[in-house]
Amino acid sequence: MMRLDYTRRGLSLLRRGGTLVSYGEPAGLSALFRILATFIMVNLLPNGKSFKLYGTSSYFVFDKRPFLEDWATLFKLLEEGKIKPVIMKKFPILEAAQANALLESGQVIGNIVLLAPELL
Repeated sequence: MMRLDYTRRGLSLLRRGGTLVSYGEPAGLSALFRILATFIMVNLLPNGKSFKLYGTSSYFVFDKRPFLEDWATLFKLLEEGKIKPVIMKKFPILEAAQANALLESGQVIGNIVLLAPELL
């Protein structure tokens, strides 16, 4: 499934006041323009939803400070136990292919975690 399909599905799940956050970059310029068009449309509509794109793209140079500040906040909340990620399954990194197959199955609820050998 294309990234834009995931974006549209995610937006359909949001309630008024909800924000969809996207990390990473599209696979090509045409995908980038589709994502940017969706970004503009969602943020202009008066439906109370918002869409954030984080500047990990190599297509444009964005200010990385908000991204880094949000990551710092996220890890602080994790350390304090104020948020708890839902982890469905952990895999050794050498079993990444099995982890990916599980993700592609559509049966994942929560997160899949790949562990470095020293964390096993």
